[in-house]
Amino acid sequence: MPDDSLMTDFDFDRFLSIPRVSALRAFADGSRLVVSVAGPAPDGKGMRSSLWSVDPEGKRPARRLTRSAPGESIGRFTRDGSILFSSKRVDPEMGEEDHGEKERSGLWLLPAEGGEPELLVNPVGGVDDAVAARGADAVVFAPLNKQAIIRGGHRVRDEYELIASFVNAVDHDEVNVIPHPAGEGLLWVARATSHVPLREVPELLTLDRIVRTIKLAHGVAKAGGTRSPRIGVAALNPHAGEEGAVGDEEGRVIRPAIEASVSQGIDATGPHPPDHVFRLARAGRFDAVVAMYHDQAQIATKLLGFDRGVSVGIGYPFITVTPSHGTAFDIAGKGLADPQPMIQALALADQLVRSGFNPRLR
Repeated sequence: MPDDSLMTDFDFDRFLSIPRVSALRAFADGSRLVVSVAGPAPDGKGMRSSLWSVDPEGKRPARRLTRSAPGESIGRFTRDGSILFSSKRVDPEMGEEDHGEKERSGLWLLPAEGGEPELLVNPVGGVDDAVAARGADAVVFAPLNKQAIIRGGHRVRDEYELIASFVNAVDHDEVNVIPHPAGEGLLWVARATSHVPLREVPELLTLDRIVRTIKLAHGVAKAGGTRSPRIGVAALNPHAGEEGAVGDEEGRVIRPAIEASVSQGIDATGPHPPDHVFRLARAGRFDAVVAMYHDQAQIATKLLGFDRGVSVGIGYPFITVTPSHGTAFDIAGKGLADPQPMIQALALADQLVRSGFNPRLR
């Protein structure tokens, strides 16, 4: 029989009100500690957690880093001392009404220098925990099937929009790159339009869009190691429009865009006939080519370097590289796939990291 003299009244509510400290995490050099402190929510419904900074030497009082929010996880340090954590808090820039699934957990970054946390990722299904990819300078991914992405619940057109949705990148793009067929260096290819129906291309070709693409080609080629990139701009129509006889886009938007780019110090020429521009590039005349639509670029680059073609994401907070070919489900599991494009993607990612390539060019 228990000794009744040892029994006392137990106040469960008071017990729950006691803050609980857990998940001590230390920065790599031991100079900083972060802990998770959990307690009841102000409305009494569930628990809320917050992150606190603790002095390793105990000389300064603990400092609160985040406000209590639903689903706030353990903090984890990144290489630069920032703190990653997951939370169901609402992004202040989106507003409650635009947040979508209120109970979806997102990945947040608290900068090392302080300030407000920034939402990095808010994917379908949420983020269960924030895990820093220690030592990662780039992401290389295998080909993705666009229909599979869409059927998986993502409201995007391609893998680049998918990545953009994860990291809240608004101004993003992609470029293709192959070893330069003339010998040394790389040949960069940017597209004024990408994954859109061909019938929509003429309406999408505006002066601003083409100038932006020329600047993109100039920027990536320069960041990739070419000091003074030479850019060839393709026409849209056969024979570069024949002075308006077979289309007016060359005179109306493409040539003015080239002239505007040249006035800003960019070495751009054209519009070159689409069936001629890549022949000039192969001969070493250009370091980058600007195409007007997807297949105008892809047919040429795959003929010139299918086994070495790579796509590079632009506008993201990290370098993203992937082979330029598709998923090839028809040969999956048969041992027929050529690994060379993936090897090239890994090699290019390494080269871009070593050269200090900044994917946030704009």
